[in-house]
Amino acid sequence: MAAELSLRYALSVPSLKPEDEPLPLIFILHGRGADANDLVDIAPLIDNNYRFIFPNAQEPFEPAPGFSFGYTWFDGWPAERGSFVRSRELLLRFIEEALGRFPTPPGKVILSGFSQGGMMSLDAGFRTKQHIAGIVVMSGALYEEDLPPFSPDIPVLMVHGTQDDMIPVLAARRARRVLEEHGVKIEYHEFPMGHYVTPESMAMVGDFIRRCLE
Repeated sequence: MAAELSLRYALSVPSLKPEDEPLPLIFILHGRGADANDLVDIAPLIDNNYRFIFPNAQEPFEPAPGFSFGYTWFDGWPAERGSFVRSRELLLRFIEEALGRFPTPPGKVILSGFSQGGMMSLDAGFRTKQHIAGIVVMSGALYEEDLPPFSPDIPVLMVHGTQDDMIPVLAARRARRVLEEHGVKIEYHEFPMGHYVTPESMAMVGDFIRRCLE
């Protein structure tokens, strides 16, 4: 993983376009107990001459004292406020740095993530000063203790499993309702799956991203 920005990250350009070529930039954030490399394999599934960047959360995930694996964006469920805010600030800084580092056409940016990463993307996507084309939340939810300034100009896709035993589908349904109440244009889909992605859910993610970046 590269380390010259505020967060370590993995990078994928399935089309093998040169580093200095302007390409749409897709941020994909991992979930708890994973790292930046966890979702790299999904890039070819949704690629359409895009650049994919996978930031690594800052804090090691320690499910028990003295035992850790992977990384976490925040502590607890519901999210512990202090750790969530720290990651929010780091992520917003990282977005700015990444867009300064990699040539990106104006407005051709997607924020997306799985589980915790989806929650962070939904929060940061409405806070960043950058023009975001769309937000994708896979098996995630909404951090409601400190809502962002929602905008109807940023479309959101949420996909969630009805059998999710990590983030219950009721949390996703509540997030949908809150977003709709604040005028956000949201596409919401449930699948008969657990806390993971499937070819069907990824096909929907890819279609949404392509439409946002047209």
